[in-house]
Amino acid sequence: MKKITRLTLVGPVPADAQTPGQKTHASVTGSNQRKPRRTVPLKQMFSVREDVDTMTLLTHASDLLESLALISANFADECDGSQRHIAVAIKQLSALAEIVVCRARDQVVQQGSPTAPPPEVRH
Repeated sequence: MKKITRLTLVGPVPADAQTPGQKTHASVTGSNQRKPRRTVPLKQMFSVREDVDTMTLLTHASDLLESLALISANFADECDGSQRHIAVAIKQLSALAEIVVCRARDQVVQQGSPTAPPPEVRH
């Protein structure tokens, strides 16, 4: 008896000729189609508590951006050519965003206390 494989399958195979793990041609093509994405609002996936103050949010954002800059710098060292240029650009953008967040954090500190310490210098 000849074994029927997916490669030799031209049309629908009778149910009695199929092996237990084998799918029909129609079900194989149907399963290869992309299923539509379920759109979940971002607020349902991630949220920030309402009672968190601005200083804490800015501090966490600064730490996240610093981590992103370090990861992208390490990744850029492993890349070649145009991929390296993209990785370096990601690192530079994350570093610029970190500078902006640190400046905003420093301004919040200065508004809160009249004798604020000098701003933190990051390179």
